[in-house]
Amino acid sequence: MIFAFLHRFRFFLFGFGIVCFAMLAGAVYQFQKTSADLTAFPPPGRMISVNGVNLHLYCIGSGFPTLILEAGLGENSLSWHPVQSKLAQSMRVCSYDRPGLGWSDLVNAPIQVEDVAKNLHTLLNNAGISPPYVLVGHSRGGIYVRAFYRLFPEETRGIVLVDSTHEQGPMHHYPHAAWGYWKQAMQIAIAEPLSRVGLVRLTGVADADRRPSPLPSDVLAAKTAVQNRTDTARAVVNEIAVMRQGLNATTPPPVNLGNLPLLVLTAGNLVDQSLVEREAEKSGKNIETEKALARIHRTEQDGLAGLSSNSRHIIVKNSGHFIMHDRAEEFVSSVSGFVKLITPKSEVERPTIHPTGPAHKAAQGPVNAYVGAPSATSLAQSHIHYQ
Repeated sequence: MIFAFLHRFRFFLFGFGIVCFAMLAGAVYQFQKTSADLTAFPPPGRMISVNGVNLHLYCIGSGFPTLILEAGLGENSLSWHPVQSKLAQSMRVCSYDRPGLGWSDLVNAPIQVEDVAKNLHTLLNNAGISPPYVLVGHSRGGIYVRAFYRLFPEETRGIVLVDSTHEQGPMHHYPHAAWGYWKQAMQIAIAEPLSRVGLVRLTGVADADRRPSPLPSDVLAAKTAVQNRTDTARAVVNEIAVMRQGLNATTPPPVNLGNLPLLVLTAGNLVDQSLVEREAEKSGKNIETEKALARIHRTEQDGLAGLSSNSRHIIVKNSGHFIMHDRAEEFVSSVSGFVKLITPKSEVERPTIHPTGPAHKAAQGPVNAYVGAPSATSLAQSHIHYQ
């Protein structure tokens, strides 16, 4: 009996040693590949310290107001690649990476919505990017830009919501998508430790975007590289932890935006009942559940457009959730037209100033925000267009 026990114990030790060696080798592989990726794909913008954490900020173009691009959950600045340079032909446009995403350093704790907005404000201030701002939020980013407006209304000229998440969205969707929420949480929770030993990289589960991708090959390679960072999985876990708080029935609805200029872009493919039905049938999903989710999504989008008395709502046909990828030209046209409409002529002709930081901002004086009731040149409240 003792011999059998020792035999099994030696077998256990041998197996344990193999596992430890494999994990160590995987960790070394992940470290070396991450270092090589960051050398091959350096950040295109600047690294700016925000409360001791280096965040990546990428600004191009010139003019006022500055367009600030806020990516969706788990996304980074490269998700705006199809449109940022085109928008920058007529204005200054800045994208950035939240902590742990893209090239930014990780903050190893969930970051509340208001703190995301405060971090962005500090980032812009430290980088010398003066207000006013027009904020563009895609998906989860829509919640962040609305929080920014709540905290800094005098610095916000307008908001563009790109198939934005609704603050109560998880609660509204959960009865129809409980399995989807649970599966997503489990997948990310498992992926985070596996990323530390290189298994996420080896299996390709974090490779960027769908195939074929709308991104050029070099940009796709860079996006894949940064998404395979160990920090990325941890950052996504943190963002989902905060997002799931929306399952609480006490989660408040979005705050009214008054008469702030607001443009809402909604993915047509996600609210078209006939298309949703065809796609559900093709993929083997429950048709009635998918149609119910589409109705909820449309109701939420209409509700977001109703947050301002000075808004326009566009249903973008033939587009999925990433409107800036699927319909880049229409996206650029809509956003550029919106910014032009809400920018006074005197500000368009204002010379571009290259600020150096908080001191310059203080010397510049107060910024004239867009105020007043909707006029003939302002937006029609909740007027729905299809394009």
